[in-house]
Amino acid sequence: MKTKTAVLKRSIFINGQKTSVSLEKEFWEGLQEIAKQKATTTSKLAEQIAQHRTTVNLSSAIRIFVFNHVRSLDHPPTAARTSLIAKAAESRALAERATNENARAAMLEIASDYETMAERRKREPEASEN
Repeated sequence: MKTKTAVLKRSIFINGQKTSVSLEKEFWEGLQEIAKQKATTTSKLAEQIAQHRTTVNLSSAIRIFVFNHVRSLDHPPTAARTSLIAKAAESRALAERATNENARAAMLEIASDYETMAERRKREPEASEN
């Protein structure tokens, strides 16, 4: 017998604007746990996710974020991967402050490259185990 998971619609603030997000109960709980671990609010974490999302839909971006967080617990980052992730975050922060659109685009591309390299590093241990 299948159990239905309730989708809950909640209001949160993104950049000072009230918006509603629909997520399954488990994803809300996951988002709240991650926010608590990071010593922030659910709204502030959702705002960070919104700023870095690659999808149009915020609910989907949050689900992906929570999923990736849980998945990362199975594969703790190495020092090299952590450094690449930090460089990607720094590049994204620089892009947000850039006033020149070409510079902004270049920094976002660099951030994406760092994230790709970090993802490859994450898979390296899996490849060597097989």
